Order: sequence, then structure tokens, then C-alpha cells
Amino acid sequence: MVDPDPKLTEAAVRDLARPQSYDRGENYYDEGTVVELVRRGETIRATVEGSQYEPYQVRIELDETGVVDTACSCPYDHGGICKHRVAVLLTYIRDPDRIDQRPPVSELVADADPEDLRDVLVDLVESRPELAEQVESRLETLESGDEGDDARDRTPDINRESIRQQVQYILRPTEGRSAHAYDPYEAVETDVEKLRNLLDQARTAVEAGDGETALDILKPLADELMDEEWLALSYDDSHAIFEFFDEVDRVLADALLTADISEADRADWEDRLWEWEQELGGYTHQPPYSVALEAAQRGWDFEPVQRAMGGDITHADLWEGDPPWYAEDFVRVRLNVLERQDRIEEYLNLAEAADLIDDYVTMLVEEGRIDEAIEYGRRNLYSPDEALTLAQVLREHDRPEDALEIAQHGLTLDDSSGKAELAEWLRDRASSMGESEIALEAAIAAFDASPTLAAYQATEELAGEEWPTVREKLLESLADRDTRQRTARRHVEIFLYAERYDEAIAIADRFSDYKVVEPVVEAVWEEFTHWTIDACKEQAEPIIEEGQSQRYRHAVDWLEYAGKAAQASGDLDEWRAYVEEIKDDHYRKYKLRPMLEDLLKEFSG
Repeated sequence: MVDPDPKLTEAAVRDLARPQSYDRGENYYDEGTVVELVRRGETIRATVEGSQYEPYQVRIELDETGVVDTACSCPYDHGGICKHRVAVLLTYIRDPDRIDQRPPVSELVADADPEDLRDVLVDLVESRPELAEQVESRLETLESGDEGDDARDRTPDINRESIRQQVQYILRPTEGRSAHAYDPYEAVETDVEKLRNLLDQARTAVEAGDGETALDILKPLADELMDEEWLALSYDDSHAIFEFFDEVDRVLADALLTADISEADRADWEDRLWEWEQELGGYTHQPPYSVALEAAQRGWDFEPVQRAMGGDITHADLWEGDPPWYAEDFVRVRLNVLERQDRIEEYLNLAEAADLIDDYVTMLVEEGRIDEAIEYGRRNLYSPDEALTLAQVLREHDRPEDALEIAQHGLTLDDSSGKAELAEWLRDRASSMGESEIALEAAIAAFDASPTLAAYQATEELAGEEWPTVREKLLESLADRDTRQRTARRHVEIFLYAERYDEAIAIADRFSDYKVVEPVVEAVWEEFTHWTIDACKEQAEPIIEEGQSQRYRHAVDWLEYAGKAAQASGDLDEWRAYVEEIKDDHYRKYKLRPMLEDLLKEFSG
């Protein structure tokens, strides 16, 4: 049973986001942009006002361990969760009274009368006409499942000209956008997401085994973006359009391998893809459409692939030489088709030949060959990532003890990639199964792989009476690490939580980043007064000297902490003299002077 109120901490949220996203999300929280927060069962949905006309829609999925999945309608995709999701989670943690707790929809409809449900659905569609097509499509899908092969033989009509017009509309620059609210970066990401909605239609067709329809969608979609029209959707550091092209490439390859097309049509696609690849190759060393071009050129007749599917090939022979950069995508597209066509043995042979262990063991488990998958995993797993994949699929197939065993084995592998994620998964699953010893060992491994406050607190919770010994072990390990800029704040948070202030101060002295210094100052100003005063001066003075007027408020905040420390140590007169000197030296900075005067008044009593 999932805990209806998982214990979430701000440290855990910080661990989910990049520092910049966390800071922006906290600003969004402070500004009250989360205007609606509803929880139904394990799902939180919220509305967040942002820079666009339409507010962003956020979804958070929970389980007994906390956050397991998140989504946002914004186009952010740069590592970690976006600022909107941070704002929602902070609201959930800090303002629980704002949560509108409602029963899951499944509970609402469970005992409802079918006639009442029909009336509700009709009223809903009438009030929101845009849902009509989704309802119609869903009903057709359900009906086709009952009708069998006859339904699958029907091919929907595709209006290529309509698709072209939709792409052309998306390519129109900034039309209809308000200048004061226009953010070029977000606009590009949003427009690419609109293209992705068109691509999803092709992906749906492919997944239904209808490659011909997918090609009818993909041809005008991709064609309208060529001749450098796509440059309208490129902006500075945004990689959204190239990521989109990569997706189109894979769907196109899948469609070409699925469709029954003539040699003439295949040759036409080969020529077209070669031109597209050449154009994009001028902008990147790994041009999109390389996988689809291989699919058009080789089809299923590529001899090494044929031998691999028959089980007569080793990994070293699959490419008859060095594999190209897109080799994995080339194989995975073929695996997708083989799976859809229920050609399982060929799938397994090709996955094994390509050394795609994740795909191989997952398919074995899906086919009920679980013991075979476990034995193969014990002998062939190379990385914690692969171990996690097998452990997760074993747990999904009701083999929890085997899942724990494979996860434990994964932590012994030399490869460090994914070790923190695997250890966290093992920690939480073992704990939920009552395997406290395994859970504690995994918690320590998770902290060693990626020391965060959330990992430290999870270990504390599991250690029980062993905590004093375990605590010293963790802190000694952390103190021996080579702290770097990107890990400094996380290490500081742990030392402060453990009240090891000397270690936290030592890290703050090494790094001038205010994000590292600030939490230390907030924690130690009463006890380490002289250090606090010096540290705050070092933060405030460059802002003032360089005339960064937009940051004067931050400088004054630093000076305020220095004043509190001076007051605690009995050095307030010296601090006042220091601030008076700053005010006199920078009297021309008219924005700064009243701030300093107000600060002095604050400490006048």
C-alpha cells in the first residue's frame, strides 16, 4: 500500500534539480505562481503561471519512497526537473494546507452507474470540444481490437497538405506573440514541441504496424523543415530542433523497416534522406537521418543482421569492422520491429549479438524465461545501469527476492555509472520488504556513490542504533573526498546538518560561490561570529565595488548577516563604522545609499 503522504524534504527536491532550476523554482514559489494544487491518490497535478500566456501544467507521481516521476508542459529538457516542478514540490512541502486532496478518478467511477458515466462523458465533450477527437480515436482503437485483422487492414487517409500547412504555421517567426512576454528560447522549445505532436501521429501509426501511414505523415513533416527552413527553430544553446530531428530519424527508420514499399519508393526515400543528411551534416558531426538512410539502403537484407538474427554471429562481427556512431540506434529500431511482429528468438539473437544486455534480459523476463534471465545477468552484467534494468523488470514480474539479489550483484561491479541510482533503488525496495540489513548496506553505497543530504538522511533513518558508528563512517568518507565546485553545496549541506561546522566552513573558504557560503553563514553566524563577518564582507564588497546595482539588495543582505554576527560578538560599533565608511565611499550610488541607511537604522537600537 502506498503511503498517501510520502515524506518529502527540500533537500530531496534540490537533489532532483540543477542548482539554477532549484533557485528559479524557489523564486516561482516565493512569487506565488503555483495557483492550483490537487492530489488524487499517488498523483499531484498543479498549474503554474510562467512567461507564456498559457500556464504550465505539472504532474508529480509519488510512491512510498517519494517522487518517482514528474512531467511539465514546458519544453525544458536540460537535466533534472524544471523550475515549475520545483515550485510545485516546494509548495507541497511548505504549504500542505494548499493541497486539494481528492479521491482518484478510478475510485470515483468504480461504483458509478454506466448511464451516469455516459452522461458525464457527453457533457464533458460538449463543454470541451477539443476532447471529441480523442474520445473518437480511443473508441475506434477499442473497436479495432475487437474486429481483428479487418480493422488493422484499414489505413486512415492522411492529408499531406494539411501537415505541410501546420509545419509552415509553426515556422512563422514570433507571429501573434506579445513583445514584452516573448522569450525566444522558450518560444523555440514550445514550437518544437508542436512539431513533436505531429511526429507522435507517425509514431502511433508505426506502433500499430502501419508503416505506410507513418511515411505519409513523415514525408511532408520532414520535407517542410529542409532547405534551412528549420533554422527558424534554432536559438543559441537550444538543442531542441536537433533532438527532434533525431526522433524523426528513428521513427522514419522504424517506418521504412515496417512498411511494404516498392523498390522505386525505397530508392526515392534513399535519395531524399541522403540530401537531408547532407544538409544537416553541415551543422553537426553526427547528422540526423543516418539511421533512416541505413534502413532505406539496407532494409532487412544486411547480411550481418541476417546472420545475427539467426544466432550465428558475435558482437565483434556485427559490423564487419568499427561500428558507426549510430550503431545502437540502428539495432534498436530493428528490435522494435521484431518485437511488434512477435519474432522473439530473432529479437533475442540480435540483442545478444549487439551486446544490448538491457534489451536481452528484459525480453527474456517478458517471455517468462525468468531463471534464464537471472543466470544470464549474473554472468554478463557489466554495469549498475544494466543491473538496475534487470532488477526492476524482475520486481515487476513478482520476483522481488531475485530483484534484490541482482541489484546487490550490480553494486559489486567496477563500472561506476548508475551506481547511485541502483543503490537508492535497492535501499528503498529492501526497506519496503523488511530487509533492513540489505537496505542499510545499500544506503551507505548510495551515499558513497553520490553524497547528498537526502542520501545521508535516508541512511540515518535506516541505521537505528547503529547510527553513531555509521554516521562517523559517512562523515569521514565525505571529509576525505576532493570537494569540487559542483559538489561543494551538497557537501556543505551534509556537514551543516551533522553540525560539523568546521568542515562546512573549510569548504566555504575554498569556494567563493555565494550558494556555498550562504547556507554556512545562515547556520553558524551566532557561534562563528568573526568568520561570518569576514565571509559576508567578501561577498558584499565585489557587488558594491563593481556597481552591480541590480544586486545591491544582495550586498545589503550580506551586510545584515555581518551586523547580526557583530551584534552577537559585541562588535556592533566596529560594524557600524564599516557600513558608514562604505556609505561615504560610495555616496554617488544613489540606489545603494538609502539601503545602507535603512540597514544602519535597523541596528541603531
